[in-house]
Amino acid sequence: MSYVGRLFAVVDDIFCLFQGHLENVANLKQQYGLNKTATEVIIIIEAYRTLRDRGPYPAAQVVRDFQGKFAFILYDSGSKTAFVAAVSYSLFKISMSYL
Repeated sequence: MSYVGRLFAVVDDIFCLFQGHLENVANLKQQYGLNKTATEVIIIIEAYRTLRDRGPYPAAQVVRDFQGKFAFILYDSGSKTAFVAAVSYSLFKISMSYL
């Protein structure tokens, strides 16, 4: 499987750098009410906003919904919060941090 290059987006002072590939993009777009043109980095930002605004969702549950090989770092400058996750390319385990 080939990997997408890095994607970067800023929405409402939320900065996100994403690398990799999500296999369930269509399902995630539907889950978060996004349009068909939304990219993987926009999906990550919307998932974070859901976690932040509609929680309490455990960060692990939000990341568990993502299927694929990926890494991202998100920074919310308004709340001074970082949300970081990566799938290990060799072990396929998820490690994350919600600071």
